[in-house]
Amino acid sequence: MSESPLRRLLRSPRRVYLLEAVVCFGPLVILLGLGLLQLPLVFAEDQPQGAAWLFSALLLGGFCGLWGVSQLVLRVIQPQRQVGSPRAIVLMLLLGIGCLLGFYGRWQLSPSATLMLIVLPLLGSAHFLFLARDYLVRRPRA
Repeated sequence: MSESPLRRLLRSPRRVYLLEAVVCFGPLVILLGLGLLQLPLVFAEDQPQGAAWLFSALLLGGFCGLWGVSQLVLRVIQPQRQVGSPRAIVLMLLLGIGCLLGFYGRWQLSPSATLMLIVLPLLGSAHFLFLARDYLVRRPRA
């Protein structure tokens, strides 16, 4: 009987990167999920329409950034795996980071929330960008 890919990953030395991704991006994933659930309420309440559209744009940008991070994590954990193009990954990460900073600038956060929702995702993104730098800066063959 062959071993499952998940079991192989959990036994490999790269499992630390999986743990890092869960710690750095777990609270942000929960916040994005809660934001998605709140989206209909934001448009239904007596909120200014500008704030509702800003919330929607930040939420969409957050999901784009999460896609970019997931592609980077997959590339770091399984280097032979085919992931998105480097240009698309960097573009989505920049969009996600911009929305993360926009979220931080718009809403007041406690120091612990700032650490969990802003600092850890930024540090995790920087680390995964560093780990996948060879893939992201490779030159296309002519």
